[in-house]
Amino acid sequence: MSPNPGNHNSSGLNLLAKVETLSILYAAVFLTRIGFGTILIVFPNYLLGGNGLPISSALLGIILALYPALEGLSALPVGAWIDRSGRRKAFVLGMAMITVLTAAISLTRTDIPLVGGAHAVMGLGAAMVTISSLTMITDLTTVQNRGAGMGAFDLANLSGYGIGVISGTVLVRLFGPPQCPTGTVFEIVPGIFSLPCSIGTVFEIVAGIFAVATIFAFLALREPPHSRVAQVSWKESPGNLLKEASGSFGEMAAIYPLWFSLTIIVGFYFFLPRIAQGSTLSFSSSAGLIMVGLVALGAGALLFGRLSDKIGRTRTILTGAFGDLGFLILFPDLFERLRQVPEGTSWLATIQMLGYTGVIAGVLFFMGSALVPSILAYVGDKAGREFRGKAMGI
Repeated sequence: MSPNPGNHNSSGLNLLAKVETLSILYAAVFLTRIGFGTILIVFPNYLLGGNGLPISSALLGIILALYPALEGLSALPVGAWIDRSGRRKAFVLGMAMITVLTAAISLTRTDIPLVGGAHAVMGLGAAMVTISSLTMITDLTTVQNRGAGMGAFDLANLSGYGIGVISGTVLVRLFGPPQCPTGTVFEIVPGIFSLPCSIGTVFEIVAGIFAVATIFAFLALREPPHSRVAQVSWKESPGNLLKEASGSFGEMAAIYPLWFSLTIIVGFYFFLPRIAQGSTLSFSSSAGLIMVGLVALGAGALLFGRLSDKIGRTRTILTGAFGDLGFLILFPDLFERLRQVPEGTSWLATIQMLGYTGVIAGVLFFMGSALVPSILAYVGDKAGREFRGKAMGI
């Protein structure tokens, strides 16, 4: 193994083939995130208790937490499996799992164990998709351009979420009451094609998006050249996996607490649609603001990812950490201002009403987008060629 494994090029593919593979990967990720962004908006309104009323926020929070919990618990074993079995297989299988489980969720609004269980297992599928994606990007890039590669991934990721948020808002209005009462149909093409008026229909549409992304990846995505580790017993424990990984990733130890903190912040951001529904902000206004924030993060990720290739990962990480910390300090005051915005105010007018606090918070929020691509590129730089899946899993 090279003493500086991150500098290895993907010798099995020429530049054009690498760009083609990365473009296909980013397109598949983009389609996938449109689906997840739609679910992000639909899920808070979807589940009903036995009395026909929406479930409590506490129960909803538990169900939503099952997904990232299983994704996190399965990440390291999935990474180890990817190192041994390949990237493309994990990506396509994870996408297929997510497609089937989303379709299963569309079948019922009241069977909480079924929906909660399906949502939890989706976390395993998400781990397979995310870790295989990041490992493929690491395989296909070098230290000189890995930050840009990770930034493009984050751009596809977050812009897909942004479009999904808007799509979810539109679909809830089209297929939900009062515009589309339960028991009636929504005419897509009058007299030719219609869909039942139900929030479950939205999940069916999302499952269709996932299916398209799965078929696209299956047909177009190729396995990048990479090193494989020897097969070991399936009984290998998570502790042994972590021990094996930590021996190769000692230099990355300082990064993991920062990444853990970042995931907590991201989890809070993803719960903002539910918080926004309890404020005076209209549904369209909150969706518009979330979309603007996600697109800004994606554009910043691409810019700062490339910057990290030029000035180094550590400086870029510090820039992102400063931005996130500053934004979190201003966020309580910013949210109070948002709560005072009159109902029905457009998202553009809402931004204007936030004044200088909104401008400063926006700049700091944009700076915070430096964290994800620079950390991912740093991990990719340091990980040995045979342990890239484990590195991304940790």
